[in-house]
Amino acid sequence: MSYSTKSLLLLPFLFVASAHADPLQKTFSDWQVTCNNLNFCVARSMTGENGLVMTLSRHAGENDRPLLRIDYGSRYSGALPGGSLKENLLIDQRRLNPDLKHWAVEAHHIATSHTISVDEFLAQVLDADNLQLTFQPQATLSLHGLKAALLLIDDVQGRVNSQSAWVKRGERLQVPPEPAAPTLAPPPTPAALTADETRDLIDYATWRINTESCSLDPMRREVSVSPLTDDKALLLVSCEMGAYNVIDLAFEVTRRQPWTARGLMLTLPFAPPGKSEKPMELVNAQFDAAKGELYTWAKGRGLGDCGIASRWRFNGEEFVLAEYAEESSCDLWHSSDDWPTLWVSQPSG
Repeated sequence: MSYSTKSLLLLPFLFVASAHADPLQKTFSDWQVTCNNLNFCVARSMTGENGLVMTLSRHAGENDRPLLRIDYGSRYSGALPGGSLKENLLIDQRRLNPDLKHWAVEAHHIATSHTISVDEFLAQVLDADNLQLTFQPQATLSLHGLKAALLLIDDVQGRVNSQSAWVKRGERLQVPPEPAAPTLAPPPTPAALTADETRDLIDYATWRINTESCSLDPMRREVSVSPLTDDKALLLVSCEMGAYNVIDLAFEVTRRQPWTARGLMLTLPFAPPGKSEKPMELVNAQFDAAKGELYTWAKGRGLGDCGIASRWRFNGEEFVLAEYAEESSCDLWHSSDDWPTLWVSQPSG
């Protein structure tokens, strides 16, 4: 078969694989996988409550920039006592002595982005049961689900049966490129609200906007107002309150009388993990008028080690998703600034 014919046969596969799948977050036994809209994927072991966690990440395309790291201790636990990882790791009760020539090594943190070193380490652990610390038997890192997690990453990135696959390796050289990030239009630059506009709009939001479905007493509701354009403003009204989350309502309202208000709803471009619907509640919402960006942050529990965070850009007509992160595992590992991303974007220009 000629080279040109082989290339033509590969084209259908590459076309299908390069069209990125919807973002996902799935659990396989004791491992969680998150892939975003650029097919960048992260797999990590659970639970961080034991203090010992292994994480693997990889970008799509040929420039995959793999990263494998093992950590003992998080920002929730702080530094933990005990010897160094490199001398105290057990694999299925046997001493593990990885070649750390191309690793960054600290007492309780080891990491490598060296492709061959990652492959060599995975060859040792893919079919094992667990990693454990000699000086802390309770610090056990389960490897159950690791192979399935990495196979999913191979599949999402179109690497199955390729030479770069982590699990099901083959002879194919080509892999689909990384999808392009969605581009965000710049926000409008509206005139600031005057003191009179601010006072009148807050009064309007407090007493005249229909918030009959809100459980909060009107006297306890917080109202914020910000300019969207020279003609429109954004009203945020707290509606329901829990132990650590506040659900808000958002309205687009005219800046001059007669005031008219339109309820705003945030709609994701994908269905988030475990849900079939795309509309999203505004939780702990804040608006940065200088950037034209709306932020939400819903904590899964008071510690803030799990939940959902999102960032939206106003383009003059609507709010468009700029970034979405979610951590569904509440295991004392990730703080909100480290939650894995399911959606990222880039500014225009």
